[in-house]
Amino acid sequence: MTSNHDLSEAAGTAPPVTELRLRALHIFLTENGYLEPAAIGALINTFGSRIDPNSGAQIAALAEPDLPVAQVGGQAMLAIPRNGDGPVFRESWEVLAFALAMALAERGAFTWAEWAEVFGGEIMRAGEAGELDQDAPYYRCWLAALERMVAHKGLAERATAAR
Repeated sequence: MTSNHDLSEAAGTAPPVTELRLRALHIFLTENGYLEPAAIGALINTFGSRIDPNSGAQIAALAEPDLPVAQVGGQAMLAIPRNGDGPVFRESWEVLAFALAMALAERGAFTWAEWAEVFGGEIMRAGEAGELDQDAPYYRCWLAALERMVAHKGLAERATAAR
């Protein structure tokens, strides 16, 4: 599969910061043994062909200040962009973000209830910053939740201590 960041690199332009953050997280998680490259590859093979630039979750309405953060995250997980075959993605980097979260949850790094809390917090932060009106913020919030979860669970500290 040719990804958008492969094309941007071939054309001589740098990938967006979001993609660079995601790549760094992916490298960190695989090099430190938190995730198996084969498991990530299998998830990407399953979902990687489901790119639809017109898909997008409507999460702006979810960031209501009166709702508990975990409820926002849970509703956002239900709002994941999908078609009849399952999740769909606007860009190829979103597939990797989705795969990393799936693989970490499958390995027991966090529960989906914990994920809903952190993801909901990221949606609320994006709403407060006025970022939910921008194009396709769903997986930017997803990536921010992944980064926060890795930090919250101390994965970086464990990797450093093991060296």
